[in-house]
Amino acid sequence: MLESARASMGMSKAELARRGRLPPETVRRLLTSNEANPHFSMVADLLKPAGLGLFVGKVDAPAENAPADPELVQAWLAHLGAPLYGSTAVEPADVPRPERVLAEALPLARREAAVARALPVALYRTRKRLDFDLLRRMARERGQGRALGFFLDLSAELSGDRALAREARPLAAEARRRKRASQFFKLRSATERRLAELKTPAGARRWGFRMNMSADSFASMFRKAVRVTA
Repeated sequence: MLESARASMGMSKAELARRGRLPPETVRRLLTSNEANPHFSMVADLLKPAGLGLFVGKVDAPAENAPADPELVQAWLAHLGAPLYGSTAVEPADVPRPERVLAEALPLARREAAVARALPVALYRTRKRLDFDLLRRMARERGQGRALGFFLDLSAELSGDRALAREARPLAAEARRRKRASQFFKLRSATERRLAELKTPAGARRWGFRMNMSADSFASMFRKAVRVTA
């Protein structure tokens, strides 16, 4: 496009180089060699004199890391076996791979208590087909590495499957870097803060969280969900 614009304007390569404040031999090589590999600033310097520009625009397909609709995430989780409503809201073929679903569920779990309680069930039921390296990467991309570590540890505690706890270990450094605990759920009052101080499970404290949800709340949902399908 740059070469075509230059030619249509009747501008020589030397003149384009002069206007772009680049050496003529550099511009000549860029426009004639198939092996040229210019850096971004060089191209940007040459576009304007040729009447061209680069623009950021919206693409048709959403980025992989763009947050999914919360109701859709809950429907995906239900297809993974989480005790949530919505399993009939999507077709099984439309449900992403479990690593993506679980990664999307982590930030949602910090806003929706029902999702937080259901997440250990989904982790346990999908554990044998998970790519944990991918899951950890996707969680970190969403700023939820510590949250994943907490839920893996919690799932191990509730199920007795220590392999889940081992998968949490690569995330432990993120918890150790925290000098102060952070709120897992957004606080709406001073009363909620006091309750969080009282109810936070020991496992959540190890991962640097405070939460207004007791260990029994997670355990009761897990036992009920596992018993129903046993």
